[in-house]
Amino acid sequence: MDSYLGLAQSKVKPRSLVDGFSNRTATIKKRPPRPTGYPTTASRPISTSSIVIDSAAQFRYLQEEHLALLERYKKLEDSYTALQGEYAKVKSDNERLQGAYEELQESYNSVTAKNFNAGKLLVYLKLKRRTDKETLEKRNIIKNEACFNTYLQDVVMLDQHPRIPRVVHECIAVLEANDKFMRSPGLYRVSGDHNAIQNLRYDINANNYKRLRKQKSPHEVCGILKLFLRELKDPLISLETCAKYLPDVIQMKTNTRLKIKQLIGSLDEVRQNTLKVLMKHLRSVAAIEENEVDSFSLGLLFSSLIFNETLADVCPVKFQKLTAVPRECIIAMMEDYDAIFE
Repeated sequence: MDSYLGLAQSKVKPRSLVDGFSNRTATIKKRPPRPTGYPTTASRPISTSSIVIDSAAQFRYLQEEHLALLERYKKLEDSYTALQGEYAKVKSDNERLQGAYEELQESYNSVTAKNFNAGKLLVYLKLKRRTDKETLEKRNIIKNEACFNTYLQDVVMLDQHPRIPRVVHECIAVLEANDKFMRSPGLYRVSGDHNAIQNLRYDINANNYKRLRKQKSPHEVCGILKLFLRELKDPLISLETCAKYLPDVIQMKTNTRLKIKQLIGSLDEVRQNTLKVLMKHLRSVAAIEENEVDSFSLGLLFSSLIFNETLADVCPVKFQKLTAVPRECIIAMMEDYDAIFE
């Protein structure tokens, strides 16, 4: 009974205050069924007969779980296959290293102070000495260039008379054909561009002189001529040959022209012709005041190129003694050109 109305209390809770005074029965939606195992009160136990199980939803859920498990299984299977491959590789390497270790251990145990052979050990360890350059050249593995860093007899010669290296003729022709080049300050003393000289070197080795003839600076042309003379494996005049006719500076003070003519006469035809063309060109260079180059500076420079002097294992005193004669010899060839070569 209601405490203030004296009416019977409905079993169904009214939705509003108006429904409490009406005889209509309120309809309330039932709560969804609780899952199995939900705790119940002692006064009002839950009946299991009222629980509805959605089998279709559960089936879909199990299907999704099954697909996820299958995907995970596939990934694990791929990882297992990859690990098996790595394991097989590591096992093979381990067996190979184990065999090598046992072989080395056996060799080490068999080696004693009496029968130790360093050569066999080096061969076994593949520590062979690198083949030297001369051996490679004899086996034609390393070949000489067509023009540079080779012997004079192997250089491409000029087709016309006189018979001289073509590179010498081309360089001199390019310089003397341009009056601006001949009057350029520091001619033969100023270094040319290294990259340009190397590119010209490749072209000349291929017997291509087009780029040389199109040079806009004389210093690269001079650099090519100096490079050719410097890298000759057999110089135009060797110091040994020079010492036979001009042993020292004192001997040059008497009969200088005669001794130089005898020195030049002992050379072959190609060297004689090359020296004659070079000295005539250098005499023309020294005669021009605008280039600021005299016979002494040219003699000092070209003596190291023509005689191919090396600074290795030479003390300063001995070097001055060795370079004095070639320098004076080149100066005499330029200044007394007509008397020596004509």
